[in-house]
Amino acid sequence: MDLASLAIQNPWWANKTSINEDPRIREFEEAPVKWRPRLTKYLPLDKDVVCSLRGPRQVGKSTLLKLLIRDKLGAPSTNPIDLFYFACDQVNSGKELHEILTVYLDWAHSLSSGRKLIMLDEISSVRDWQSGIKLLIDQRSNKNLTLILTGSHSVDIKRSVERLPGRTGESVGQSVHKVLMPMKFAEYVELTYPEAYAKAKELGLDRDPIRRGCFLSLLKGEMPKQVEELLPLTQKLNQILQEYLITGGLMHAVNDFKSRQSISFTKYELYIRSLMGDVAKLGREERTARQILAALIKRQGSCISWLSLKKDTDILSPLTIEQYAKMFEEMFVADIFYFLDFNKGTARYSHPDKKAYVINPFIFHALRGWSINPTGDYFKEANQYTADSANTARMLEAVLGDHLARAAYNLHPTD
Repeated sequence: MDLASLAIQNPWWANKTSINEDPRIREFEEAPVKWRPRLTKYLPLDKDVVCSLRGPRQVGKSTLLKLLIRDKLGAPSTNPIDLFYFACDQVNSGKELHEILTVYLDWAHSLSSGRKLIMLDEISSVRDWQSGIKLLIDQRSNKNLTLILTGSHSVDIKRSVERLPGRTGESVGQSVHKVLMPMKFAEYVELTYPEAYAKAKELGLDRDPIRRGCFLSLLKGEMPKQVEELLPLTQKLNQILQEYLITGGLMHAVNDFKSRQSISFTKYELYIRSLMGDVAKLGREERTARQILAALIKRQGSCISWLSLKKDTDILSPLTIEQYAKMFEEMFVADIFYFLDFNKGTARYSHPDKKAYVINPFIFHALRGWSINPTGDYFKEANQYTADSANTARMLEAVLGDHLARAAYNLHPTD
């Protein structure tokens, strides 16, 4: 691939202000709700690292990269040549990826000695991409070079980056594996109803030490005074929660809902198509995936075993069901919670009983509509589903599980 082809995806090389015409930037600026993930400030943009950025489909990883580029271009000291973005969906192999990066770096190094920030979007779509990155760093080292690799699979990029010993960030003590998830409920309140969030902020609940202390008190069965003072907001917060159980905090769904008080069929369909594209790339069958997702949705909130799920499908092997379920977990579609042995304080992964939840309300409604009634009105069915208190309880259990998993990470951050 020649330099002119690379320049198409990097128009700021010729004109800094062209970033403002980028479709993702324009969509962001025109949206009624604008979300800048807190994750942004934790990306190691000034380190010699290979960094992975993972998260569900349609969560906003590509938009985040473009916002980072715009931020960089806003600094007078930034040379636009030092910023390289490439969407990897049309790259066929690690060898081709290596050639692309070589063309860029040969040109960029001839014109600028600054740190190069390389953003490779959806790199997991490239066969054997690891070999291309490894060869590049073996040949050139990663001095004065930052690479950010994005993907929609929780394990593949992380494991592959870890196979690059000495090339990822350990040498500078830098955490390099980042996960971008949809907005938490607190973020949703802050962004869409700031007047309701103002009280929480007044009580210091936007500050991590206070928030953490309240959380740990709740785990002990104690009611913090800050939570007691929020009780007058219960009715308003419940209304906001009902919205969250429809939009899930995914920005394209949130903005559709805020603009038109509904979510278009195309938003649901876009998620399903991109997800099934990933399923196909992993060598799995869409029909089997559909059956297993329908079974997981039907049993959400109930104890299951892989054998019991077999009864809801025509799949013969419980092992196949387990493999697909774990694939959905790694693709940020489902959370699987295992039996906890309180005597040992550990999860018993071999225990037959477990629970599985779709990780996010919007994703839940998209998958439920697609697997049960693909010709229906997904938004209408989502509202009908959440109007039932028993269904709402199951969804709240899923949301709580997701938020507890995030809280556990915040208490003990680790790659």
